[in-house]
Order: sequence, then C-alpha cells, then structure tokens
Amino acid sequence: MSENRKTVVVIGNGMVGHRFCERLLEFDTDRSFQIVTFGEESRPAYDRVNLTKYFDHRKAEKLAMSPPGWYAENGITLHLGDRATEIDRTNKVVRSAQGRAIPYDYVILATGSVPFVPTVPGIDKKGVFVYRTIEDLEQIIHHGASIKKAAVIGGGLLGLEAAKATYDLGLETHVVEFASRLMPRQVDDAGSKVLVGKINALGVQVHLNKNTKEILGNGKVEGMSFADGAELDVKMVVVSAGIKP
Repeated sequence: MSENRKTVVVIGNGMVGHRFCERLLEFDTDRSFQIVTFGEESRPAYDRVNLTKYFDHRKAEKLAMSPPGWYAENGITLHLGDRATEIDRTNKVVRSAQGRAIPYDYVILATGSVPFVPTVPGIDKKGVFVYRTIEDLEQIIHHGASIKKAAVIGGGLLGLEAAKATYDLGLETHVVEFASRLMPRQVDDAGSKVLVGKINALGVQVHLNKNTKEILGNGKVEGMSFADGAELDVKMVVVSAGIKP
C-alpha cells in the first residue's frame, strides 16, 4: 500500500457516485487512493431506475447497489445524511453541513439531479410530493392510506410510473400533462392516442393540455385548478414533471 495515499472526495452517493467508487477500486490495484464520499440521503446508493418496484416489496435493501458493509470492507469512508456544502479550492478542503472538513487531492462531483417542481401557488402544501427517493415513496404510501383521490403532474415516463404506483395503492388516479400528448419526448400524436386509451382502460384518467394554475386547500391539498377554469378534486399531488441538474 502506498505511504502517500491521495484523497479522492466523491460528492454524491447515488448510482453514478457508487459506480465511480467501484471503478476506482478496480483500477487502483496498489491502493494509491483513499476514497471519502458524501451522501445527502440517509441510506447508501440504491437503484433509482427501479424505484417503482419499492411499491411491490417495500424493502429498501432490495434496491441497494451493494451489500451492507461494502464501503467499510473496501476502505471507503461514507458520510450519509450529510450534504457537502463547500469546496474550498484555495485550501483544498470539502466542508459539509455537519461541520466536517475533509482535505482532498481530487474532488469528483456526482450530484445527479433534482426533481423539477413548477412554481405554482400552493405547491408547498401538505399532500404534495415529488417522486425521487425511497423517502418520497414512503411518504406517498403513508399519505395515500388516508385519502381516496390523487393526481400526478407530468405525463412522461416517470409520471406514468408514479400514476401506476398511486393507482396500485387503491387511489382514484389522474394524470395531468401540460403538453398535448403523453410521453411527448418519446411518442408522436398517434402513439399518444393509443397510450391514452390504454391508460384510461386501466382506470387512470388522463388530462392533456392542462396548465396547473393553483393547488387548492387551506394548508393541505384539497384540489387543483387549471388555467382553463377547470378544477380537479384530489387530496394528493405527486409532481413528476422532469428533472434538473
């Protein structure tokens, strides 16, 4: 083992951050590098692509990218639930929300993306959720147990997954899409018409060309209003309108 190991700080413990750690370990045969990684979430990296499967088994460990103890066994220092807040390039130190200061030789940014949430009035009300993490899904399951109707903002691929999830929870489900067709990045108008028919047949109601004006309710979701004057009586809103870096 090298006497003068260089420190690599990986900011982000998602799928890409985890994969980087795997690959560096694979190529660093003489262990010249010490890896320190920060993850904002409370659990190690998991398979976000298959997030919807959590509704089937409700077991977070089934989505884990590595077995328990993998980081420690490979000499990786993992700081979970701690957001990296500053890269001090002058002193070459990464600082975190919990007050850690880690000197580095190299910094890898693997921070992924965050959900895009439209800035409509009421979007911060109780009963509005994003569809991004296991914690988000747990909150959706918990809230869904006490209501009967839900809407998903976003008719893309992930929005339709979210709609299936809320439907499988036994809720009357509505998909609200701003564009004139579902999955506007993937299919044309004819394809969207077929898709809408299939989804409606499943019992999920699709609303196209809908510009959400406001989330209604006094502190909690009681409905949605749209720019065309229509309203929708729902008690939960799941935002799945895309992501931003």
